[in-house]
Amino acid sequence: MDNKIDITVIIPVYNAALLINRCLDAVFAQTKLYQLEVIIVDDGSTDNSLEIIKGRKEKSIILLQQQNTGPASARNKGIAIAKGEFITFIDADDYWLPEFIEKTISVLKNNTSLVAVSVMQKHIIKGKGVIIVPQYYTNLSQAIILDDFFNFWADQNHICTGSVMMRTEIVKKTNGQRTELRITEDLEFWGYLATFGKWAFLPEVLFVSDGTAVTNKIGWLNKNKLRWASAPTVETWERRIINNISKPLSQGYLHARGRIAKNLCYSMILSQRTQIAYKEIKKYEKDFPHDIISRVLRIGVKNRFFWRIVSSLLIYREFHKK
Repeated sequence: MDNKIDITVIIPVYNAALLINRCLDAVFAQTKLYQLEVIIVDDGSTDNSLEIIKGRKEKSIILLQQQNTGPASARNKGIAIAKGEFITFIDADDYWLPEFIEKTISVLKNNTSLVAVSVMQKHIIKGKGVIIVPQYYTNLSQAIILDDFFNFWADQNHICTGSVMMRTEIVKKTNGQRTELRITEDLEFWGYLATFGKWAFLPEVLFVSDGTAVTNKIGWLNKNKLRWASAPTVETWERRIINNISKPLSQGYLHARGRIAKNLCYSMILSQRTQIAYKEIKKYEKDFPHDIISRVLRIGVKNRFFWRIVSSLLIYREFHKK
């Protein structure tokens, strides 16, 4: 019998009892061309997630446990013991469509220089409905090898956890995700991984993000408060990436960093760190995207008086959403 593992699937779990079976059902419903190992890392759950996982019949599940130290730590624990030629992450409240593994592996096998491939996604978001990301590429039918990863990323926002298949050898070289980042740790990792080689994008919806059941249970505000409070400065966030890319920094990278900087600054505002946010916006605003929030932030930092008004209004807006 051939015991070779083709793909390692890593699933961090924290109080995921509501949706973990849906996620695992989708993993094991994948087309059967490849041998899987599914590493589930329980991150200190206090609900009955462990009992549900232990009740599964699949022999390819490897269950690890740790104290609550965050999803990056959990993924790294899985990376350390991964045996598959390819590796992918998925969160417990998301799921794949049946051909995700087969089609992403086909892209990587046909293009041996690629380090990763990502797919289109369907996001079901409370209050917003269904969003397809990215929408621009819905009419294409084959994978695109990206000439400028950062520029494409900034324009299309085409990656999220669960939408990516990677080469395990390269992922191990990165030393995994940064455990001190409790927000945008995934974005930092995608950017850093891109410094190791080419990415591809497969314009087909094969991943679904739908955590509305969890959001409804714990509340949108409670879900995000801790994340906002842990937002780092942009310099802290990007240090590993810029050490691995050529200087001067490309326009594509500045474009991508501007989008992330805007999100980090917004998180700082919502966690009451308005003076740090003010300094960060002044430093990076020229590369912010052209959206409404970015325009509001640019207006706000024109002077300190505007800033007090704008930051207060933004905090009020988010904390009083229905």
